[in-house]
Amino acid sequence: MIAGPVFLIALPLAAAPLVYLLRRWPWAEACLASAIALGMAGLCLFLPLDRPVSILLGRGIALGEPVSVLGRELALNPAGCLLLALLYLMAATCFLFAWRVPQGRAFAPLGLIILGVLSGAVAIRHLLFAALLLWLASIVAALMVQGDRRGSTRGALRYLVVTTLAVPPLLTLPWLIDLYALQPDNLILSHFAAVLLASGFAIVLGVVPFHVWVPSLADEAPPLATSFVLTAMGGVALFVTLSYFEACPWLVANPQVFRLLGGVGLLTAAIGGLFAFAQRDFGRLLSYAALSDMGCLLVALGQGSALGLSAALLEFVNRSLGLTLAGMGLAMVRSRAGSDAFADAGGLARRLPLATAGLILGGLSLAGFPLTAGFVSRWALLRLLAGRAWWWVPILAGAGVAVGFLRGLSALLGPKAGPSSPPCGDCSPLSNPPHMRGGQGPLLPSAMILGLMLLCMVLGLWPQYVMVPIQRVVETFTFLR
Repeated sequence: MIAGPVFLIALPLAAAPLVYLLRRWPWAEACLASAIALGMAGLCLFLPLDRPVSILLGRGIALGEPVSVLGRELALNPAGCLLLALLYLMAATCFLFAWRVPQGRAFAPLGLIILGVLSGAVAIRHLLFAALLLWLASIVAALMVQGDRRGSTRGALRYLVVTTLAVPPLLTLPWLIDLYALQPDNLILSHFAAVLLASGFAIVLGVVPFHVWVPSLADEAPPLATSFVLTAMGGVALFVTLSYFEACPWLVANPQVFRLLGGVGLLTAAIGGLFAFAQRDFGRLLSYAALSDMGCLLVALGQGSALGLSAALLEFVNRSLGLTLAGMGLAMVRSRAGSDAFADAGGLARRLPLATAGLILGGLSLAGFPLTAGFVSRWALLRLLAGRAWWWVPILAGAGVAVGFLRGLSALLGPKAGPSSPPCGDCSPLSNPPHMRGGQGPLLPSAMILGLMLLCMVLGLWPQYVMVPIQRVVETFTFLR
């Protein structure tokens, strides 16, 4: 009998060196990494948690079976399974896309390592070690952010330094929780623990005023690395936060905690939308769109209700899709133009129509534009905010992001730019491959972008396909009852 948590952690970590050795054969590297990620997603989606299933040479896998490793218990719950399934599906798509539009020679093996470590953070029951594993994943993510870039290390170092600042409060938090268990009448301990929890995860999520690493990340990282890091690290950080709430309901017994979440979310959404409106660079525009979307997610979570949690989880699913779609489109545009600047993108809409459509549709989904997947979650948030004095803030934030991407579309539809600027610093010779210098771009990435565009519009019209599993996840959390 193989315990599911151990399998989900060990297989990606064990496969990463083999995938790295195949980097001279990009097709083999991409196919193997995508197959492993897709297999992990299938296990999380289809294996039951309450009984073992025989799938490996007669040996059974018990996905929900708790297991002790070095004295620490590992176990998966429905929320963790669905989160890991989403992350592995996103990773499989990104790995396959990177075969034809390279995102760094170590993108796939580093991605598998990150997913293995994050699987441990999701499965481990001791929240202290979950925070440590999250930090270890951020160290590996800094290597992915740097990619093949030579010279500047600003984006990777800023991301690593800022996320490391979150470690002291998150490591101190379990100690305060243990003290509060011994002194339940000491309200100072509870307030201090709430402050440490909020500050630690605010840094990891990159909300205002801890967002300085987000634009630097988008400036210097390969586009899919930006989408991968923002989705995977943010998703697991939110899961660990909800796990803290579930394990220690007294942390959220004070309504001021949810008010703080909502206030920080409103500020983050407003700042992200305002800065996105003023951008003339697709990379920074995508980063501020993600920042604004994260603010809206926190506003939904800050409502302190099951409906708010449902809206927040739906926002995260649609955010993952929008970031992946926009990252793919930006990767193809950057490979052709040599930079992210609007000024260098003239005429690319006619040469890369599907990449342009994917970039703009993904950005509009992050803005909550109608007929996209993001509109459904934004509409759910607006219904929650009905009657509040500041209900209009998410609308204006989304409008700022939408205008920014529509200005980008105008640049892409404009006249052909002059001589291309030198390739951006994160672009190695493989980042501008021969098959991207002419024609309509590679067929496989274009087909993948088209598929994600259709999925984005389908979920915008029929969101019940994701709402049913989200409702099952919400029912597993009891701290809001």
